[in-house]
Amino acid sequence: MYDPHDPEQVRERRTRRKARAATDQLDLAWVASDPRGRRVLLRILNETRFMDGSFVPGDPMATAFREGQRDIGIKLHTVLTNAGEGILSKILMESLNADE
Repeated sequence: MYDPHDPEQVRERRTRRKARAATDQLDLAWVASDPRGRRVLLRILNETRFMDGSFVPGDPMATAFREGQRDIGIKLHTVLTNAGEGILSKILMESLNADE
């Protein structure tokens, strides 16, 4: 069991968390290294409607559903923004170029 007062366990957990974050970043960079991967990421972002409002008048269940979608989109947008290497910018630029 984890003891937050044990410095060794805290250090070990922090090390594992950093390693997992580094792996996640490498995985994302790999997916975004190919135009197909960037298109998939863009489709997911668009499907989540993360820039739209989620309120559905008179339907709290639909509001909750849309808010869940939106939350996923916001998290993905944040991950892409923090990923560095201009991944999000590249995705958006390719999207604009494809629309022309």
